[in-house]
Amino acid sequence: MSSSFASSRTREVEHRSASACKYESGSVIIPSFFSRDDDDNIGGSSSENDWKIKSKNETSDGDQEDENEVHVEKCMMMASGTTVRVAPMERSRGGWDDEHFHEHLRLPEGSNVGKGMVVMLEAIARECLAIALSPYHSFDLGKTYVVHFGANGNLQTVFRRRINHQEAVDASFPSRVCAENFWVPYWIVLQNGKLSAGVGRVPGKQCIGTLDDSMYNMLRSGMDAVRYVGIGNSALGRNARDLRVRGVCVSSIPGCFGMEGIPMDVHDGSSFVNILEEMGRKNRGMGSDTVGEGVPTEAELLAEYEKERAKARARAEKFGIEYKEPAPDAFLKWSEARRLRANPERGFITGIDTFSTEEKAKADARKERFARDERKRKGLDAEEANEDLGEEDDYRRKEDDGEEGMEDDEDAPDDIAEWEKTKKDPLPLEQAWDNWKLVERFRVDPPRSLYSNVE
Repeated sequence: MSSSFASSRTREVEHRSASACKYESGSVIIPSFFSRDDDDNIGGSSSENDWKIKSKNETSDGDQEDENEVHVEKCMMMASGTTVRVAPMERSRGGWDDEHFHEHLRLPEGSNVGKGMVVMLEAIARECLAIALSPYHSFDLGKTYVVHFGANGNLQTVFRRRINHQEAVDASFPSRVCAENFWVPYWIVLQNGKLSAGVGRVPGKQCIGTLDDSMYNMLRSGMDAVRYVGIGNSALGRNARDLRVRGVCVSSIPGCFGMEGIPMDVHDGSSFVNILEEMGRKNRGMGSDTVGEGVPTEAELLAEYEKERAKARARAEKFGIEYKEPAPDAFLKWSEARRLRANPERGFITGIDTFSTEEKAKADARKERFARDERKRKGLDAEEANEDLGEEDDYRRKEDDGEEGMEDDEDAPDDIAEWEKTKKDPLPLEQAWDNWKLVERFRVDPPRSLYSNVE
């Protein structure tokens, strides 16, 4: 019995790195023909064109032989029911680390490494799924290829081989190929010095783009041919999130394709792979709007891009400068691209429609109440200020008239004697002796010679 990747009915065991997972040998079953007109199934049921993967423990006893399954290629695959959760590399490890590789995640023993490599996998990620192809089970600068699916906020797919820390051979293609709600199948093919990648379960179909590095392929030594695969997460910033990967399968280029290798869909630079649109269209066909809702279609994205190109040409002609093609994120509206970069998180759900007529009326009432309270407060402050100004004017006027300090005759004492009676001592006599012990040492008496006897 064959299956495409891990079955959803299998209980999956999650690991924190590729180095902690188990890998086993298996086989890739390749159909005898490919129907290029057949729609690829992204996240859907398998089709007759899918490359099917079998583990070594799976047997075909009692199964009917499929006449299309004519070629079998050895592979190394992630153990069934295994999932790896990958944290952002820059935040957790400062980049590629040994934990992102495994000595068994490689081409099968006896494979012709010079022909190239095929990698198939499934992933759930919001952005920046990074797959490395290396000659060793570690990242080797200058010899390792990396494919970044969903880079730049899930707006691009980047193919890169770093020559050193400043220079790189790379190519980027506008695309939206990451999804955090469902498993997305991916494939990577390196053959004849050309690195290609796409989505789906049929390598060569739904091709995102190709990096031509034929010159390096001709000049490198046989020891520098890629053999191992690394699984990483190149997301950056505070919004970076973990991603999950399963069903990783590594095999060499099948011999049934001859010297030319696996045929690739022609990528003319104008196609835009958008799996969210694909899933939205399929769900709408099934009467569901849960996935892909609000995602612009490819035609809308291309129309928006043509508008930006026309604007760029007009500016170049007006100011007499060189015309430059708009950036790849021009496929999306500029406001949408900025929003995705600034806050790729999903919007929160409050359960209240803040744009309804009732809620707007409540908001207006609150605004009016606060404004009324503010006006009232400012009015009271003005009245108090006026009262203070009036009292100060009265005081100045009385001072000018010589009336300052005058009091009513009824309240004033008649003479000094009466005033002395009303005056109170600052401290009662009895209370003055309460602290005698504290002040006794400060007492100074006159000498006895000054005493006189009074009879």
